[in-house]
Amino acid sequence: MPSLILIKSPGGLTSHQTFPLEFRSKAEILIGREKGKCDIFIDDGQQQISRLHAVLTSKNGNVYIENRGRNKTFIKTRDIDGLGPQLLKPEDTVKVCDFLFRFHDDRPAPPKPLPDDLLSQLPDVPDAESTSEMTTIQGTVNRAAAQQLLDLQPAERLRVLLDISTSLAKTLELDQLLPQLAETLFGVFKQADRCLLIQFDAAGRPYPRVMKARRAGTDDRFSKTIVRKCIEAQQAYLSEDASSDAALGTAVSVAEFRIRSVMCAPLITTDGKPLGAIQLDTQDITKKFRDDDLKLLTIVSHLASVAVEKSQLVASLVTREKVQREIELAKQVQLDFLPRKAPEVPGYEFFGFYSAAQTIGGDYYDYIHLPGGKLAVVLGDVAGKGVPAAMLMAKLSAEVRFCLLTEPRPDRAISMLNDQLVRGGIGDRFVTLAAMILNPVEHTFTLVNGGHYTPLRFCPKAKAFSQSIDDDLGGMPLGLSEGFEYQMVTVSIGPNETIAVFTDGVIDAASPDGVLFEMDGVYAVAADPEIAANPRPRVVGERLAAAVKKHANGAPQSDDIALVTFGRVEHPAHAAATATRLSPLRRGE
Repeated sequence: MPSLILIKSPGGLTSHQTFPLEFRSKAEILIGREKGKCDIFIDDGQQQISRLHAVLTSKNGNVYIENRGRNKTFIKTRDIDGLGPQLLKPEDTVKVCDFLFRFHDDRPAPPKPLPDDLLSQLPDVPDAESTSEMTTIQGTVNRAAAQQLLDLQPAERLRVLLDISTSLAKTLELDQLLPQLAETLFGVFKQADRCLLIQFDAAGRPYPRVMKARRAGTDDRFSKTIVRKCIEAQQAYLSEDASSDAALGTAVSVAEFRIRSVMCAPLITTDGKPLGAIQLDTQDITKKFRDDDLKLLTIVSHLASVAVEKSQLVASLVTREKVQREIELAKQVQLDFLPRKAPEVPGYEFFGFYSAAQTIGGDYYDYIHLPGGKLAVVLGDVAGKGVPAAMLMAKLSAEVRFCLLTEPRPDRAISMLNDQLVRGGIGDRFVTLAAMILNPVEHTFTLVNGGHYTPLRFCPKAKAFSQSIDDDLGGMPLGLSEGFEYQMVTVSIGPNETIAVFTDGVIDAASPDGVLFEMDGVYAVAADPEIAANPRPRVVGERLAAAVKKHANGAPQSDDIALVTFGRVEHPAHAAATATRLSPLRRGE
C-alpha cells in the first residue's frame, strides 16, 4: 500500500509517522489543518498550512498530488503550485511548508525491459543543472535497483560492489567494519581526498567515527550543513563545486575545510531511522564527482546501512546478555547475604521468605548469633528497588552485623548504625528496620524499630494477629538524621505464639484489577484452616506468603517482599527443661 512518511516537522526530525494512502473507500485524500475534514491533519500553529492544502488522488495505480493551498507544495525541490495533479514516484519527498514527507510505495512495480546501462538510468537522480548556481544533485536508489545493478553492471562496477558486500559481511564489529568500508571506498573513488564515516553520539550529535585521507595530518572535521541536508531529506547528495553551490548557502565549514566536490549518502535503518552518513570530498576543482558516482555511493550506502544496523543489533544483544549475566551474578551475590538456612534454637522455629520485584532488590533479613545465647532477627527495607537498592542492601547487611556484635545494647547499636549510614552517604535514600534480639531462655525479644511496620503477634488461642507493641514506640527510618536516639522495648513470647514481621511489599501487593492486599489481608490469614490445624511459625509464614501470591494472581510484583516469622513451639510444661538444655551459641554459628 502506498503511504506518506513524515520525516521532518517544524520541531525537527520526527519518529517517522506513517499515513497509509487507502483509495478503495474514497477518491481523494486531503492534507491540511482543518481537523475532522482532512485525512492527514497537520498544523504548525502559525496558520502557514491552509485548511485544505493539498489533495492526493489515484489513477491507474499511480498516486498524484495537487497543491490547493495559498502556500506552496513541493515535490523534491520542484514547486507544483498551479500545475495540477503531479505524479509521485517511490521515495519522492513532498514538502508542505515546514513539513517534509517521503512517498513510499511497497506495491510491486510492473515489469519493464531493463536498459542496457542501468547505472546511467537509475531512478530519482536528475541530471545536474548546467548553471554554476545549481550544482546540487539529490537522489535515492531503492534496494531492488541495487540488486539489478549487481546483476547487470559491467565487470568493474560489479567487482566493486561484490568486494564491498563481501567486506561488509566479514565482520559484525563496527570498529573493524567501518575502516574496511572506508578503505574500499577510497579504492573506488580515486578522486576523493577524504572519506568520512559519520555516526551520532548519545546526545544525537554527528561525529566522524572513521576518517581516511590521502595526505597525513588531514583534518577530520566535516560540514554539518551537508550531513544535515542529507539526513533530513534521507537522500544522497552531490555538489560538483560546493564552494559555489547556492544550495549550501553560507556554510562556513565548506570554505574552512576547502571542500570542492562532495558526495554524502545517508545510512538509514530499514524502518527509516538515521544511523549516520558517508561523506567523500575533494579539494581539487579538477577532480569532480559525477552523477554515476552518486548512484554507486547510494547503493553502497544501502549495503552499509544493512551491515551497520546488523552490527548494532548484535552489539545491543551482546550488551543485554552481558548485563543479564551480571544481574544474575548480582542476584546470586545478594542471595548469599540472606540466611542459607533457619537457625536452630531449641524450643523455637524460624521461617524466612524473600522475593525481589526485579531480579535483585533492596529488602533484607538476617539472623545474627550474639553472645550469651541470644539471637538477633533483623528485617529491613531499603527505599527503592533494583540495582541501587541492592547495593545499599549489601552495605546494610555488613553494618548491621558489625553494630550488633560490637554494641551490647540494641538501642545504641541501631543508633550507631544510623549514624554510619548518614556519614556513609546514601543520598536521598533511607532504610526502615526492625531489629529483634531474642532471648530464648527468658522467652522475650527486645525490639528496636527504625520506622518499620510493628511486628505482629499470632496467638493460636485467639486465632488472630495483634500488634506486639504500640506504634508510638517506633523511631524514624535510618539514614535521615545523624544523632537520633532509638528506643528499645522488651516483649514476651507466650507458648506456641508466633511473631511475624514483613516489608511493605506484602501489604502493597496488588491484584490484577489494582486492589491492594493491605493489613486486612494479613489479618485474614489468621483464619486459614491450615494454620488452625498446625499453628507453627513455619506454617504461619508459608500461609501468609501463599495468600499474597494468591491475591496477586499473576499481576507483576510492584515491590520487594521480605517476610520472617519465628516463635515458640514448645508446651509450657517443657519450658524449664528447655532452659536447662540450652547452651550459649557461639558467635558466627
